[in-house]
Amino acid sequence: MGLLVAIEGIDGSGKSTVIAKLREIMPIYATKEPSDGPIGRLIKEWALKGGTSDPYIDALLFAADRLDHYQREIAPALKRGLVVVTERYVESSIAYQGAAGVDIGFVEAINSKVPPPDLTILLDLDPEDAVRRINARSAHAEKYERLEFLKAVRAIYLRRAAERGYVVFDARERPEALAERIAETIRAKLGLGQR
Repeated sequence: MGLLVAIEGIDGSGKSTVIAKLREIMPIYATKEPSDGPIGRLIKEWALKGGTSDPYIDALLFAADRLDHYQREIAPALKRGLVVVTERYVESSIAYQGAAGVDIGFVEAINSKVPPPDLTILLDLDPEDAVRRINARSAHAEKYERLEFLKAVRAIYLRRAAERGYVVFDARERPEALAERIAETIRAKLGLGQR
């Protein structure tokens, strides 16, 4: 059986960039949420563009995409013994939908059909820095990419990381350095030690 690693963090924290660097230094199966499946495409094309104002509907959409993503892509890769690194997983729904006012117990319940990751890593970044990064890459922010909202999301991430012992790295570090630190953490979890 493989290893499931979730890379979490607010928008603009550099998750995609760090995972791309991680792929250069160790063999991983990289994936992300929202997925490229039909529900994930609906989320990207409609929900993230402001297509629903009810955060409970958003939570249900993300949970449906996650279950489909797990069954269609993650579980088969884990069965092949791969290290699967997903950009976002259940903690994203807890942080984002929690910040939008959804009861966290509800989010946990609707995501209970997917197993927890073996390792959760949070890339922590001050929301003001995140908004600067977001504005530099695109003129059009998605509905969750607002400063006050990202502050609430970050607070939930940090609280849960402290409660659950998640690994937290400073997302201001260079992506190459972060990728090396994540690789070391994964190797330690696999019992491989230093390379």
